Amino acid sequence: NFFALGGHSLAATRLVGRARGVLGVELTVADVFERPTVAALAARLDTAVAARPALAPSVHRPDVMPLSPAQQRLWFLDRFDGGGAAYNIPFVLRLRGEVDVPALDAALRDVVARHESLRTVFPETAGVPRQRVVAVRELPSVLRVVEVAPEEVPARLAAAESRGFALGEGLPVRAELLRPGGGEHVLSVVVHHI
Repeated sequence: NFFALGGHSLAATRLVGRARGVLGVELTVADVFERPTVAALAARLDTAVAARPALAPSVHRPDVMPLSPAQQRLWFLDRFDGGGAAYNIPFVLRLRGEVDVPALDAALRDVVARHESLRTVFPETAGVPRQRVVAVRELPSVLRVVEVAPEEVPARLAAAESRGFALGEGLPVRAELLRPGGGEHVLSVVVHHI
C-alpha cells in the first residue's frame, strides 16, 4: 500500500507527474488515493495506456522552409539595419573559480540542440529568405574562450553585444568565455531575437 509505506499527497502528486512524463498517460492524484496498492494502480495504468490515442504519423519536413510572418518582419528589419545589434539579446554571467570549459561547451551545445530556434539559419535564394534548421550532428561550437586583461572585459562585452549576426550563414547565438585571470571568468551569451 502506497500510504502504508509512507506515501502522502505530495508524493502522490510526484508519482502522477512521473507517470505522465515516463508513460505518457493521464493519471490523477485521486487515482492514487482510490488505488493505493501496486496491483490496483498497475491495472489503472494498463487501462490508461490502452486508452491512449495512437500517435499521428510523422510528417516529413523539408530541409528549407519559408519564414513565419514574425520571422519575415525581423529578417527584413535586420537587413534594413545592416545586420546591426538592435535585435540582440545579451546575457552576462560572472563566474568565480575553475570553469570546466569542455563541460560548459557541452552544456551550451545541449541547449542549442534542444531548441531549434537557436540552430536555425536564414539563407537567401534570389532575395527570398528561407529557414533551415541545422542538424544536431552538424552543430558548430558556440563557445569561444578568450584570454583578456581585466581592464578589457567591459569593452569585450560591449563589442559582443553590439556585433550583429550573419543570419544567412551562422547560428543566431554565440557565447564567449572571457578569462581575465585570478580565477575570474565572464560568460557572455548573445542571442538574436529572430
